[in-house]
Amino acid sequence: ESVVASYLLASIALGAVFKSKADSIKGFLVANREVRDWLLAFTFGATYFSSVVIVVGGAWAYIWGPATLLIPLLNVVVGAFLAFIVVGRRIARLSVEFDALTVPELLAKIHDSRSLQKVFGIVTSVGLTLYAATVISAASAMVGTVFHVDLRLAAFAIAAIMALYVALGGMYSVVWTDTLQGVIMSGAIAIVALLALGRVGGLASLEFVEPLKQAPMTLIVDLALLTSIAVWGLPQLLNRFYTVASSKVVKRATGLATLFAFIVSFSSFLAGLAAHKLVAGIPPMKVVPVLSLELLGEVGAAVFAAAVLAAAMSTADSIVLTVASAFAYDVLGIRNTRVIRITSFLAMLVAAAIAVTTLSLPKNLAEAVTAIFKTGWTLTAGAFLIPVLATLYDSRADKTPILAASIAGMLVAIFFGVAKALHVALPTTIATLSFTITILASLAVYAIARVATTMGK
Repeated sequence: ESVVASYLLASIALGAVFKSKADSIKGFLVANREVRDWLLAFTFGATYFSSVVIVVGGAWAYIWGPATLLIPLLNVVVGAFLAFIVVGRRIARLSVEFDALTVPELLAKIHDSRSLQKVFGIVTSVGLTLYAATVISAASAMVGTVFHVDLRLAAFAIAAIMALYVALGGMYSVVWTDTLQGVIMSGAIAIVALLALGRVGGLASLEFVEPLKQAPMTLIVDLALLTSIAVWGLPQLLNRFYTVASSKVVKRATGLATLFAFIVSFSSFLAGLAAHKLVAGIPPMKVVPVLSLELLGEVGAAVFAAAVLAAAMSTADSIVLTVASAFAYDVLGIRNTRVIRITSFLAMLVAAAIAVTTLSLPKNLAEAVTAIFKTGWTLTAGAFLIPVLATLYDSRADKTPILAASIAGMLVAIFFGVAKALHVALPTTIATLSFTITILASLAVYAIARVATTMGK
C-alpha cells in the first residue's frame, strides 16, 4: 500500500507545482507549447499504452499464442513511429500556424467552420468519457484485487486523485505525471518479461507455444489495426503534438517514443506467452498479475500493481483533460480557465460514476454495458481518423465530406458496439473486422462526398 500511496502523492504534488503555470488557457490546455522532446515521447507513450495493453495484451498472447505478436509489431511501427512521422509533425506545425489548442478547433479553423468544432467536440466528449470509464474500471479491478478493497471505492479514489491533479495543473500535470507513470510502467513490465523469459529458456522457447484457442487471423489483424492506426485519430494522443513549439521537437522525439512503445508493447505480449509455461491453468485476465506475483513476490507484485495503476491513470487523465476541453472549450466556447478546471474535475467524476455503476450491475448486463463503453475508442477513432488524414494530406478537403466521413465512422462503430452488447450474430469475417470496416466505410463515404462536392462546384 505504501508503494501505491507514495506514487499517488507524487502525482498530486506535481499538479500543485504546476498550478501557477496553468492559469492561462494556453497553459492549461497545451502547456504553453513548452514540452521538450523527451517529455513528448514519454507522455505520448504513457497515454497510448493503458492498463489494457499490459493486462489484456498479455491475456491475448496467453489465449491465442505467437500469432498475436503482430499486434505489438503494428503498435510500434504504426502506432508510434509512423504516428510521429505521418501525423505528428504536420499536426504540430498546423496547430501553431492556426493557433489552435484542440483537435476540433484545428479542423474548424482549417475548414472555416465553427459547426465542425462543435460536432467534433461533442463526439470527443461522449466517446472518450465512455472509454475513460472502462480504463477506470480496469484500474480499480487491479487495485481492488491486489489490496483487497471494494472495487467501487477504489474507482472513486483513483478518479478523485486524477481529478485533483488534472484540475490543478492541466496539461503540465498530465505531461509530467505521464512521464513518471511511463518510467514506472515500462520498467515494471520489462522486468516481468525479462524474468519470465529467463525462467522459460529465452525467446526460442516461445516459438512452439500452443494457443489455448485458435483465433481467426482476421480478428488479430483487426485488433492490431485497432490498437495502432486508430491512434492517428484519437484526440487525447493528437493533442500531445500541440504541446511543442515546432515540428522539430516531434522529429527529435520519434526515436524515444518508438523505443518506449517497443518495450511496453512487446514485454506485455511476451510475458503472456511465457505464462503458458509458468502459471498455466488460470483465467487469462489474471495471467500478468499472477505472473508478477510469481516472479517478483508480494512486494514486487505491489510495485507491479502500481505500474498497472500508472498505466491506467496516464491514459485516463489525458482523456479527461481532452473531454473537458472538448465540452467547455469546443462545444460551449468557454475561454475561462477556472471553468475548464471545474469541468475537468466533474468529467473525471462522471467517468468514475459510470465505472462504479458498471461494477455494480449483474454480470450479464455489466458485460453488455462494458461492450458499449469499449465502443468509445472505435467511435472516436472512426469519427476522427479519416477527417484528420484528409485535412492533413488533401489540399482540397472540404467541410462537407469531412463531416460525412465522420458521421459514417460513428454510425458503423455504434452498430458494431450495439450488436456486440446485444449478442447479435454477425458473419464471422464481418464481426472480426469491425474496426477495419468502420474505417473503410468512413473512407468510402469521404471519397463519394468529395467527388460529389467537387462536381457540384
